[in-house]
Amino acid sequence: MRPIQNAGGHVGLTARSYPIAAATAISAGEVVQLSGGLVVAAAANQTNPILGIAAENHPGTADALNIRADGTEILVYDNPELIFECPAPTFAASGGSATTVTTTTADVAVTTADAFNGGYLVSPKGSRRQITDYANSTTTNTFTVPSGETAADGDIYALYPQIGCAAGFRLDADTLSRLVLSATGCTKLKVVGHDFDRGMIRLMAVEHALGVEN
Repeated sequence: MRPIQNAGGHVGLTARSYPIAAATAISAGEVVQLSGGLVVAAAANQTNPILGIAAENHPGTADALNIRADGTEILVYDNPELIFECPAPTFAASGGSATTVTTTTADVAVTTADAFNGGYLVSPKGSRRQITDYANSTTTNTFTVPSGETAADGDIYALYPQIGCAAGFRLDADTLSRLVLSATGCTKLKVVGHDFDRGMIRLMAVEHALGVEN
C-alpha cells in the first residue's frame, strides 16, 4: 500500500512511532493493527480495526546498517482519514459474450449477488466497462457489461469495485500490501477511488484503531 493523502485534501503525510516486538517482521507498505499494545501485521481477512500502513521496514533481525531493524519501535502512517492505494485486483476470465464476462475462479464468487454492480472491468486491451449486474453461482460467475469486446478463456481482467465497496476482496496473505479477490474474506478497508490510468484503487479504513469510523 502507498499512502496518497488525507481525506481532507492535505498531502503532507506524517508517520508516528509505535511499540513493536523486536522479533516481529513487518515490511513497509503493509497494513498493520495493534495487538496487546504492539504493532503486528493485519490479517488477510481483517476483522479488527486497522492502525494504518507501515512506513518503514522492520525485519525483526539484527542489521548492522539499520539499528531499527530489530528495535522496539516502528513508524506507521496512522491518520484515520488516510487514503492509500494499491493495484486493482485481477481475475482470469473463462469466456463471455459481447455483453458478459464469465469466470470460474472461486475467489470471485462473493456471497452476495450484485456485490460488484457499479464497479468496472478493464480488459487486457485496456477496454473499460461498468458492471451493470453481477451474478454468482457454484460454478460460473457472470459480470454483465455494456456491449464490447468478447472475453477469451484466460484473459486477465482488472476489477475495480464500486466506490464505497468493502466486500469481495481481502489482503494478500503473502504480502499485506495489496488486495486479492476473495469469496469469503473482507478487510477493514473500503474503496474510495479509482485511478484507471495507473491501474490502482484507492482505499480508506472502515474501522480505525484510533477510534474514528468512516
